[in-house]
Amino acid sequence: MSDQMYRSAMFLIADDWSRIAGCYGNPVIKTPNVDRLAEMGVVFDHAFCTSPSCAVSRACILTGQHSHTHGQYGHCHGIHGFRTHEHMTSTPKLLRALGFATACIGKKHVEPSSVYPFEYEPRVNSRSVYDMADRARDFLAENAGLPFYLHVGFADPHRSRRGFGNENEYRDVDETTYDPADVDVPNFLPDIQEVREELADYYQAVTRLDTGIGLMLDALEESGRADETLVIVTTDHAMPFPGAKASSFDSGHHCPFLLFAPGQQKTGIHSQAMINWTNICPTVLNWCGAAVPENLPERSLLTILEEENLEGWDETYFSHCFHEVTNYYPYRVLRGRRFKYVLNLAERLSTPMPTDIFRSKTWTAVRRDGIEKLGERKTEKFVHQDREEVFDIINDPAESNNIIDDPEVQDLVAEMRRKVTEFRIQTKDPWLETSFQAGEWDGENWTGDPPK
Repeated sequence: MSDQMYRSAMFLIADDWSRIAGCYGNPVIKTPNVDRLAEMGVVFDHAFCTSPSCAVSRACILTGQHSHTHGQYGHCHGIHGFRTHEHMTSTPKLLRALGFATACIGKKHVEPSSVYPFEYEPRVNSRSVYDMADRARDFLAENAGLPFYLHVGFADPHRSRRGFGNENEYRDVDETTYDPADVDVPNFLPDIQEVREELADYYQAVTRLDTGIGLMLDALEESGRADETLVIVTTDHAMPFPGAKASSFDSGHHCPFLLFAPGQQKTGIHSQAMINWTNICPTVLNWCGAAVPENLPERSLLTILEEENLEGWDETYFSHCFHEVTNYYPYRVLRGRRFKYVLNLAERLSTPMPTDIFRSKTWTAVRRDGIEKLGERKTEKFVHQDREEVFDIINDPAESNNIIDDPEVQDLVAEMRRKVTEFRIQTKDPWLETSFQAGEWDGENWTGDPPK
């Protein structure tokens, strides 16, 4: 350890959590600990995961690179077998080299360990929030004299084999249950009983997650390190329902993101900056006092924490390749304040469904009953998407009407195409070859209309 002054960071990540919390305007859900953190720090209203898939998103968070760059194109476990490129660096790798204590408690879901070398990875049930908090206390006590990076991966509110993990009992947890009649059915789901029942179970898991977040904040406070520790609370991606998780829609990408930085003067802010998960790595490294790699595509958030409205943060990019090995549906997206451009690189395929969603009560009911509309979206347009799509998010928040051919947006379409092509070149997107073979790109420029 050098004489350099370093600060610590605690990163709390949920599994499949949408912006369902009191601080995001949901009047039903009980999230007192998340809401407490919101009053202490900053709530980002326009935060987007870069890829709505568990392992991929976590690799984006820890490497600061997009899914098509870091190489972990899909899940790392079991038959899926995707792994981050060995030459990639990461937050734990960089900080551990500087003498930081590093820990991953709960769900890690990235490989290989050479890229993600956490030194403390205890075995723990990642839904048992009191057990997880105990392991965090152990880590903080054992490393009282060192700066640290503590990465906590909750399993809630991910689906379990029979629901959302609510069928089990967890030590000291007082479960909060919800009436299906009371939940808020989002605009991309049909308002049917099966959906309401699953949402009620999902809400219960979100509240258990909130308990876990509170316990981690308490453990940090008890350690005496809270006044030096950056805290981030977020998720890998949004809710595990059709049209959200593993899809290009905002309902899969638009996520909760809260940040607390000790010493911040203005608190309780709702930032309007548009950010994505590749902003996280440079932010953590910046706070901790580590050098930020020059090849990262995004910048630190620390300079904008006390500004609610600011220029230069008005668009962001998404990139997705796989979820499971059987869920191949690559796309690239430019999301602006009003308009959103989507390039689906395998549009001839039907939209593949993650295993847990395909077997869910919700999708089973949609298939069984031939439900033609998923809320405001046509089911057919969800299953079979166009090569290129442009949505007016202000007037069509459910992304139900593709306006790509409207004469009045053609200049906008051309500009968004250009920006996405530049983004793909700058981030060394291997899928540029598919655009070359389709005749859309000549190796330097977008050449014309994509294939129909």
